[in-house]
Amino acid sequence: MNTILYLGPEGTHSHEAALRHFGTNAKLVPCLSHYDVFEHLCVPVTRNRPLAIVPVENSSEGPVTQTLDQLVVYPAVTIIDSFSIAVRHHLLANPATKRLSAVQRVYSHPQALGQCRASLRAVLPHAELMPDSSTAAAARHAAQEAGSAALASEAAARINGLSVLRRNLQDNTANSTRFFVITAGRRQQQGCEKPREYRSLIHLVIGNRPGALLHALAPFDAAGVNLTFIQSRPLPGRPWEYGFFIEAVTDWKSAAAEAAWRLVVALSETGRKIGTYPVT
Repeated sequence: MNTILYLGPEGTHSHEAALRHFGTNAKLVPCLSHYDVFEHLCVPVTRNRPLAIVPVENSSEGPVTQTLDQLVVYPAVTIIDSFSIAVRHHLLANPATKRLSAVQRVYSHPQALGQCRASLRAVLPHAELMPDSSTAAAARHAAQEAGSAALASEAAARINGLSVLRRNLQDNTANSTRFFVITAGRRQQQGCEKPREYRSLIHLVIGNRPGALLHALAPFDAAGVNLTFIQSRPLPGRPWEYGFFIEAVTDWKSAAAEAAWRLVVALSETGRKIGTYPVT
């Protein structure tokens, strides 16, 4: 049985995603940060290399840049699966805190605070918003500090003995987060009964000249390969220069898509296929 790494501690939405995707009998190991997930994933081993679950994009707040940046730092990492879960943020506090007026601070991960910005402004207009390393860590703060609350999951409330003051504070009722299943070893794609389509994530470094990105991606247009995601991120050691993460709707099995990829790489400084995964 593979070890599954996730952004911990217990009670985070990454923990919930790991439980949903791999089941309660899976060997789940929490990591303190995105950096720890990738570092532990890439430690040399002789057998039973672990898998990891990492958040990559939220439907309200957009890309999780820490995940994207680590995919550049660790080129051995491959994406083998992708899935989404609905994310529900609840306002949690110590059971002694009975009223909203007693809440002076709200802890949570910056992504969660952003996903609940308008709702928090409506119910707690004077509370101070306190970024934390994870929603689970925020729940621990709320359990320990008088006048504090947390935006976190019901699991975090149960683990930390907190009461739910308000449910479903996410601004968007369709709020969801997409996760990647990644590995540092070469593996076949995970089983998927009826995928609607396959997508692939690539990373390109393109010269800084007028129209460079347009020209580099033109072969995909000519081959009819749809691009669903483009995100620029700073290149390590190259100030004010950027690489591009691009998601393409293809599994590279068509000759046209593969030929387009070869042309894209030829028009770029570097190009890397990070992984192909089903979308269900």
